[in-house]
Amino acid sequence: MPRVTSKDVAREAGVSQTTVSFVLNGKDEHGLSAETRRRVLETAKRLGYVPSGAGRALRKGRSKVVLCVVPDFPVAEAMEQFKLALGRSLGEAGYTCVYLHHAGTTTPLAELWQHVQPAVVVAFGSLSPDDTQSLHRAEIPLIDGVFTPDGTHLTGLSQEDIGRLQIEHLAARGHRHIGYAALDDPRERPFCRPRLRGATRACSDLGLPAPQVVSMRYSRDSARNAVAEWTQGATPVTAVAAFNDLAALAVLASCRIQHIVVPDDLALIGVDDLPMSSLAVPALTTIRMDLTAAADNLASSVLSTVGAQPPTAPSGPDAADILAIVPRETT
Repeated sequence: MPRVTSKDVAREAGVSQTTVSFVLNGKDEHGLSAETRRRVLETAKRLGYVPSGAGRALRKGRSKVVLCVVPDFPVAEAMEQFKLALGRSLGEAGYTCVYLHHAGTTTPLAELWQHVQPAVVVAFGSLSPDDTQSLHRAEIPLIDGVFTPDGTHLTGLSQEDIGRLQIEHLAARGHRHIGYAALDDPRERPFCRPRLRGATRACSDLGLPAPQVVSMRYSRDSARNAVAEWTQGATPVTAVAAFNDLAALAVLASCRIQHIVVPDDLALIGVDDLPMSSLAVPALTTIRMDLTAAADNLASSVLSTVGAQPPTAPSGPDAADILAIVPRETT
């Protein structure tokens, strides 16, 4: 079914297309009668006319769309929660949040700007120099590198602080030889590397040996090999900081199979506070992230960039408020 246009509304209402434009844009300075306005509005409603978003953006010079470019991140509950929270926060200010998963496509992003006409582009990773230049030429504001170490100020969520908190928690319980369960997935490197860096720096600051790093996958064999490497070496570790809850749960399951008692033989801490973490036996100690606060912080940066007023006062990018240890039975 063809899209209804302003020309169709004008023909049905018996007025000019210019008159339709004046009425639908709320312009009162052209001496149109109340009857003409009523007829145009009723006709538009009856035909199901929807103004063109692109045309409206061109008239106003800016749309109400925030385009978020998402790199090749794996599907994860924490990221989905963050995206939902960001969409809600921007929606309260009248903006629509659109997510573009651009990995693996050959279409230049520059072609997309022409169709979407975003008010601002938010890159969760880092855009290429060519894409950055195309946005500059189109005079579209860019917030780049949200989930890179340089972008911590945008959300208040520091990946390094996550690793540091894990080590500090384990050290406070008397552990000196600590392992780190990294994830063998290149898509997780933007998160895994800074978390490991934070864990390593925390060990150094506390006078502990560097963490014994083992890269693993979400598989029984991989987790079994990791646990064996931590527990059967010359200096066995007594605790493990895992990249996330899923890796920690894989380690926990492997410990049970190998008759390693958690936390007596091996303490364990994850990240994300997934619902299943509290249901594990023993229940998993983890780090909870206030993703709503992180998303609100980013939304405030976005709205400030486009000159809009945030619906509520931002809490400020304070990592101390965003990250919290959830102590349970594995430590």
